[in-house]
Amino acid sequence: MRKLLILLGFVGGMLCNSAHAGQMVNVEYIHLLIEQKWGIAIPYNPSVTNPKVAANMEYLLGMVDIANKRLNGDATTDYLHSEYATKYAADTIAAIDAADRLIKIEPKFFVTTTSTTSSFSFQMSARGMFVIDWGDGTRDIIKRTDTTNATYSHTYTTAGEYTIGIGGHATEYSTADYTAAISFMDNTNVAGISGSLGAIFSTIGDGSGKGQQPRFYKTFSSCGNLSGSIPEKLFAWISGKPVICMFASTFSGCGNLSGSIPENLFGDISGAPADWMFRSTFNGCGNLSGSIPEHLFGDISGAPASSMFYSTFFGCSKLSGVIPEKLFGEFSGAPAYAMFLSAFDGCSGLSGSIPESLFAGISGPPAEYMFERTFYGCSGLTGTIPENLFGDISGAPASYMFNSTFSGCSGLTGCIPDGLFGDITDMNLDEIIETYSPLYDTSVTQEYCSILGPKFFVTTTADYTIGIGGRATEYSTNNNTAAISFARN
Repeated sequence: MRKLLILLGFVGGMLCNSAHAGQMVNVEYIHLLIEQKWGIAIPYNPSVTNPKVAANMEYLLGMVDIANKRLNGDATTDYLHSEYATKYAADTIAAIDAADRLIKIEPKFFVTTTSTTSSFSFQMSARGMFVIDWGDGTRDIIKRTDTTNATYSHTYTTAGEYTIGIGGHATEYSTADYTAAISFMDNTNVAGISGSLGAIFSTIGDGSGKGQQPRFYKTFSSCGNLSGSIPEKLFAWISGKPVICMFASTFSGCGNLSGSIPENLFGDISGAPADWMFRSTFNGCGNLSGSIPEHLFGDISGAPASSMFYSTFFGCSKLSGVIPEKLFGEFSGAPAYAMFLSAFDGCSGLSGSIPESLFAGISGPPAEYMFERTFYGCSGLTGTIPENLFGDISGAPASYMFNSTFSGCSGLTGCIPDGLFGDITDMNLDEIIETYSPLYDTSVTQEYCSILGPKFFVTTTADYTIGIGGRATEYSTNNNTAAISFARN
């Protein structure tokens, strides 16, 4: 109805101005007018062989529809099929009025401010045409011709709660690793969010070209007053291969966010992992609840990347349920630096056993910090540790590769599986103890037995059973010295 009223107003304006009709316009004029006002170059209709030919109302309204689609990311009007799309000639008055009143950028993402907001600002780096509706009747049209980071601010006459709407359609993104397409970082005036950022900052093409993939690095980081749930379609229309820092620290420090994590939050990303892609994404979101969605990270596959899931769920103590077996996609290749460091650190609400295939496909030499504190403090996990949990890792040890991996996992039971650490050479006892300690609140002697598990048993004459476990790391070169001996006992 609103679109119809606008169109009737547009036609009414044409009739009122009929006594002062403008000059007839050609196809080229309409395209240049839209480009000049809205910054978008619309290709000529394929049926047009000469852009100097006179344009009719049908052509004008068709170009309005295309302009709205380009500016909003999807079709928002259908004037071409209205009764006003006639063969009558379009003139300058009709063309200018259409460009001014029928072409509009509609907000797709909304921020609700705190009740004491007197000013508001955020940063944006994407190229394109955007609108900011500040919620007090002020509406800014932003024409960005580059991808440099810029701050947009507004001061309100009266402090209060406002709903800020942002719309538009990005046409290029910054290639800087630590630059977000849009960011509200450290903004304590953000109280709630709704709608979709992906509808504005969507993947361009297949996302493989330069500047075609957006980053949401620290987009809501440290927005301490942001509460409520994460919108289901917040990052819809994001697809293709991830880029460095794509969702790093996106919600880091948002301790008041609540509810569950949406199933398809990160759109349809797929392909090889990127460095830092989900580093600290939900770090410190202690009030998020529910289970971790199985397909949260899309269809990621390929060689692991540095810090890709570093502290992803750090401190998310209210997340519950089992860890999905295919949560991290299908990796294949050598471990990467700090790839799962503190991934579930402090997730004490997670339960059930650790999936055997969680890290399947990883093979090759260890990397520094690769599984440091991965399950640290996950006291709700139960069952035994799968024998092939860490894939087919082999080669020389790396610094802190398994430092405190299962520390504090008091619900885990059983012994260390023989093949847990693959074929890592020179894996000494201290490193193994460091991996688990302090898994049990017992003495050092009992801890060694509990963690390493006896593998050899002796029954004494007094009917006691002695168990011996561990793993030798070096043997005597003396020909007359046994690795172990019960001689004369």
